[in-house]
Amino acid sequence: MKDMSWIEMMKKAQEIRLFTSLQIKRAQKGGITSAQELDFLSRIVLSDAELTPLELTVLTDLSKSAVSRLIEHLERKELLQKKYNSNDKRSYTLLCTAKGTMELEKTYQYYLEPIYRLRKILGDEKFEALIKYIKEANDLMMKNGR
Repeated sequence: MKDMSWIEMMKKAQEIRLFTSLQIKRAQKGGITSAQELDFLSRIVLSDAELTPLELTVLTDLSKSAVSRLIEHLERKELLQKKYNSNDKRSYTLLCTAKGTMELEKTYQYYLEPIYRLRKILGDEKFEALIKYIKEANDLMMKNGR
């Protein structure tokens, strides 16, 4: 592999940063106000099993304290609730509330619009290839400690 100078790599990093910023929409007022909240609630709703805070820490690559703050924040907004383990009251899983599910429905189209637009611009084949490479890169970065 050719070793690139820092200037060439910085140009590539700027392209990646620009691409990412073009795909992110600003938060709407009200219920779900950030992409992080949307990702967090979506993972809970889309999971085949109830998730614990520790599992969400692994899935989101966030620190334990960041996950705890996000749980508290979403609980205050009544979008998330804790389901305590009957055997161990310190242990719990997370559930999306009815209000949380309603907010997800309203928010999905808003946040996903840039992704739908990208798919339309690229076409299905190129879009799927891009997603495949992004997922592969994410997997490699997570496996190698970022």
